[in-house]
Amino acid sequence: MKEQGTFKLALRIAVRYIFTVRSFHFITVVSTISIVGIVVGVAAIISVTSIFNGFREFAEKQLIGFDPHIRIVAKEGAWLNNSDSLISKIKSIKDIYSASSGLQGRMIALKNRSLNVITLNAVKENEINSVSGISNMLIIGKFDISEHDELPGIVIGSGLADRLKVLTGDTISLVSPRMIEYSVRTFSQPVQVRAKVTGIFQTNAKEYDEYYAFTSYNAGIELFEPPVGSALTIDIKLKSLEEIDNVKYVLKAIVWENASILTWYDLHKELYNIMQFERYVSFIILSLIIVIAAFNVLASLSMTVVEKRADIGVMKAIGATGALIRKIYLTEGLIIGLLSTSIGTVIGLGFCYAQIEYGLFKLDRTKFIIDAIPVSIHATDVILVVFLSLFLSVTAAIYPAKRASSIIITEALREE
Repeated sequence: MKEQGTFKLALRIAVRYIFTVRSFHFITVVSTISIVGIVVGVAAIISVTSIFNGFREFAEKQLIGFDPHIRIVAKEGAWLNNSDSLISKIKSIKDIYSASSGLQGRMIALKNRSLNVITLNAVKENEINSVSGISNMLIIGKFDISEHDELPGIVIGSGLADRLKVLTGDTISLVSPRMIEYSVRTFSQPVQVRAKVTGIFQTNAKEYDEYYAFTSYNAGIELFEPPVGSALTIDIKLKSLEEIDNVKYVLKAIVWENASILTWYDLHKELYNIMQFERYVSFIILSLIIVIAAFNVLASLSMTVVEKRADIGVMKAIGATGALIRKIYLTEGLIIGLLSTSIGTVIGLGFCYAQIEYGLFKLDRTKFIIDAIPVSIHATDVILVVFLSLFLSVTAAIYPAKRASSIIITEALREE
């Protein structure tokens, strides 16, 4: 009860110190600036981190929609032998939805005088849709890699189509490194495999749109010349993306040493790391606003100690302990922190929800694939910002609290 009464007294005095008009008005200005600074800092951090979260999740959605959840690739110079038996073992894992083998590698695509190095994916048409969302990203034509007029169908990225200057119905020629090597050894014209463009896709990822193409598995066998029953890649789609780490661990016991297991994160590690780095850097930079505001809290409370020096001496003379004086100033810091953090959190979350619901900041759909800046609020980010703000506010009050509690009664009253 005594502790509760002491806290109520400290709270009452702290509230009077903060919200009553002081004789030294400059202190009021400094306190107001510190509160506004914390409000702006908290609101800015919540808003900016939510925007970064929105862009990251949008990018992840785009990439996951195109790529498999897990890809097993042969190490350089190796093949995934007995791929059919390996796929049977993989499909027996309970968390795996589907798996499909394929052939992937560098290829040269020719059209008239245009020559481009591409990444060709030779896939099984009846299995590709179960492990990749490529068919949902077509902008022209359809995903048809079956034979047309004895030519295999090929689906290419929009950037590659622009460089080759082709549309659906046009034909392009494909030349593999093996074919080029053979022509050099024999001093002959390289053999070319012709394919008919049946569709053009757009993922809005430069790496894919300008370099990726898909054709039939049979055409891939002719171009890559794999050993019988072998593959270069096995694409896997999971029932739940949350189980990706567990499945990767299980796969390590099944997959041979000449293969690597890559999750969608491994396939785009550089992009993901860049987005994370930008997010952390922006958080740190914006946190400086709160740090500077906390210094203002320290300055205003320190000046309050000077202004209220006589009052503190009187309180000590009538029985106030050093612990009570410290509690008063720590409570001041806590009140300033709670008030400013609450206002900043409301403003930050209000902006985020307004952007989600109404799209306050629009984007030009002729240049971007989304019509407004994406926002995603993470509870952990909000909690971290609130904790940081309150921690700095209370920490800033420690020095003034100690200084106030160490005031000597006689000196304070003599000055009065």
